[in-house]
Amino acid sequence: MALALATAGLTSCGAPRMPQAETVYAYPALRTVMERLEQGEPTTVAFLGGSITFGATATDPLRTSWRALVEADLRKRYPHAPLIAVDAAIGGQPSRLGVFRMERDVLPYAPHLCFVEFAVNDWGAPDKQESIEGIIRKLRTCRPDMAIVLVLIGSNPDYGRSPSQDLQMELAEYYGLPFIDVYAAVKAELAKGLTTSDILTDGTHPNDRGYRLYADVVLERLRVLCAQAGTPPAAPAQPLTANRYESARMIELAKLDNHPGWEAGTPSVVGTWFDHTPSRWHDSTLRPLQAGARLEVEREVTGAGLYFERIPDGKPLRLLVDDATHLEVQTSNDLQFARVHFAFKWLEKPGRRLTLEAPEGGPAAVAYLLVTTGNHEADAAQ
Repeated sequence: MALALATAGLTSCGAPRMPQAETVYAYPALRTVMERLEQGEPTTVAFLGGSITFGATATDPLRTSWRALVEADLRKRYPHAPLIAVDAAIGGQPSRLGVFRMERDVLPYAPHLCFVEFAVNDWGAPDKQESIEGIIRKLRTCRPDMAIVLVLIGSNPDYGRSPSQDLQMELAEYYGLPFIDVYAAVKAELAKGLTTSDILTDGTHPNDRGYRLYADVVLERLRVLCAQAGTPPAAPAQPLTANRYESARMIELAKLDNHPGWEAGTPSVVGTWFDHTPSRWHDSTLRPLQAGARLEVEREVTGAGLYFERIPDGKPLRLLVDDATHLEVQTSNDLQFARVHFAFKWLEKPGRRLTLEAPEGGPAAVAYLLVTTGNHEADAAQ
């Protein structure tokens, strides 16, 4: 496979063949990351996405996923640069949850480089471009010089292109961000005789050969993108979408001062899949002590939801806004162990009082309220 050898050129961004000093780079933030690595400076790389970024159906996601292979290649090529790799990928969950998870799972690490991969999981999301833009804007607020790379991947036996990919490429152009089109590279290999059964296990997730191909594409494109000359565009003055997700936040329920009728506890430590193990993604939980247990939170919101565990025999949870039912979630899981899940809805008009209710009591574990306020500047300052 031709791409398997492409990574040998990654060091063409290195000092021995550095272009002239006056060269202007199209993606200066990405260029800066590579220079940090070349100079042996501590560098943090985050991987935010779904199951393909985690490495579902790899023989060992910690070693043979595209994420792990890219990390391993960077460590090998830049052995004197302390590298921190952040795994922020949860299978089956869209950017609509990812944008809420930022303050816990990505931003505390202030990564120098963040890969964002949600094109497959955002297939049917109604506001998928808006949630990806929320992620981009949160990352830029955290570190204005952060290199943000969108990764676009195909799926299904025909290796189809997700409708969200064009929307993400529009965002990349608007913000002057590089994107890596794994989909296009794989389609080129399929045209040469490769089949999806050669690289996919279940029509969506790669096998080790597929993950190696994905990693080679990512590494080769990084080599090209970090050396690409061009004038980077100025930061846009206005968001491209309605930008409701930039104010997305999680409220940890167990940390609230008063929650009578609820018991604070630890998240489940055994997940249906490793990337869904609640203890990896939830710092605490609340569990109802009796039927009808209620908890109130005063906050003006434009949208609200719950981030919770799905567990065997889980009972319903209800979220009210200003005493009107906003959403009701089933927390039961037909599988043997726990997994993380979420639900979120926009409000027709802002609300001021959120009420969590366990109408039946019984087994349930909820970790966070998900809220948007429409005021991301004020929230970011908190």
